[in-house]
Amino acid sequence: MRKIAIIVGHNKRGQGAVRVTDGKTEFQWNSDLASRIRAYAEDDPYSEVRIFYRQTNMGYTKQIQDVYARADAWGADVTIELHFNAAADASASYTCTLSSGTAGSLALCERLQAAQVRVMGLDDAGVKIRNRGGGRGWRSLWTGDAPAALIEPYFGSNPRDCILADKRKDELARALYEAARESVA
Repeated sequence: MRKIAIIVGHNKRGQGAVRVTDGKTEFQWNSDLASRIRAYAEDDPYSEVRIFYRQTNMGYTKQIQDVYARADAWGADVTIELHFNAAADASASYTCTLSSGTAGSLALCERLQAAQVRVMGLDDAGVKIRNRGGGRGWRSLWTGDAPAALIEPYFGSNPRDCILADKRKDELARALYEAARESVA
């Protein structure tokens, strides 16, 4: 049985970046994306997707430690943390994936990045490695036992990206699920 953990970035109290088109936060938009990803596993007797949420009753570092500990306790084969980018420049637009740089993380991230670029059609900023203590997102990539990825498929600060992401959300969910499944197979 393949176990794919989807971790929704941010939480109900600190919901992350806000989309310019509709005011939806990273937490809101990605909670729905996580449900769509999980739906693709329902017909696959060899895969299970479980969604994990960060707690609101603890500090940031503890939230990360807690959510990845729960994914580890479940026995996750891979973890994918869902986000979207935001920038002061409304024209910023690309897709990127963050990796710890370990072999398992890189293999997962390369598949996820290719899937996102194929679906979204945005500029490919590639897989970016975050060493321990090095840059935004590093804790999420180094805290758990399973190979980890942190995805940023589009910019919520770019109106065109938001419209495209909404139009292709279900296709993105399927592509992410298939890439994760192939990483564990």
